Amino acid sequence: MAAVKQESMKIALVQSALAWGQVERNLENFESKLSEPLGCDVVVLPEMFVSGCVMGKRPREEAVAEKAAVAACFGEVEERMSVWAGRQDAAVLGSTAVEKGGRFFNRLVVALPDGKRLYYDKRHCFRMGGESEHYSGGSRRLVFDFRGMRIAPFICYDLRFPVWSRNTEGYDLAVYVANWPASRREVWNVLLRARAIENQSFVAAVNCVGEDAGGLRYAGDSGLWDARGQVVAAAREYEEGIVVADCDLEALREFRRKFPVLEDRDGFRLEGGCEDVF
Repeated sequence: MAAVKQESMKIALVQSALAWGQVERNLENFESKLSEPLGCDVVVLPEMFVSGCVMGKRPREEAVAEKAAVAACFGEVEERMSVWAGRQDAAVLGSTAVEKGGRFFNRLVVALPDGKRLYYDKRHCFRMGGESEHYSGGSRRLVFDFRGMRIAPFICYDLRFPVWSRNTEGYDLAVYVANWPASRREVWNVLLRARAIENQSFVAAVNCVGEDAGGLRYAGDSGLWDARGQVVAAAREYEEGIVVADCDLEALREFRRKFPVLEDRDGFRLEGGCEDVF
């Protein structure tokens, strides 16, 4: 991990359609998108970027088989992400299915340009879509340092739970990757602004576009918000594209010095199998 401390960080938000359940096709798609350097420090891909959220709307046996097939490719996905991280000289973040001890997890991988990898397992599985029937929730948050910025990644449904996102460890950037349907896009946009304001941090969010196997549409609405909840950059709705935006870390630190909201936050203990105490 690079030790150089920077005053700003460039974030690439890769908003893309997904070929649902087709790992190789999706890997080829993102290989094409990341074939040339983007000139950024962090690259963010959608949730389940190699398959879409495989679960639910088919008979259980088919859904389990498809999910297992995606999870079996986890090593290949990790390796490909590491190649992209080296090529981009950036941290690359995106989630995919993984199997561990007979259980499945929606795991976000952080591939660093030095070859190291970090992991975060989605805490909140979306019960209304059947995710909680197919995947197990994680128990630990991830906050890591990269080039002078502290980054906390989360996945989709996690966005609805402010306690889990609470900035107790001084992170500068919260990252949310998602497959968030267009029918709830107003909620997505409101909650992203709220997480930025209440945690006095930048928030980067990447959602997919297109249509899934069940006919749900996705608008994207990927973007970067600052600690005041203002839009720094936004992708075009319903369209593929890569947006590169700048996180001004010195401006964030100055805002926190002048308006130190986080000094008055409440302490709390998480229950329900979580290992973090804040």
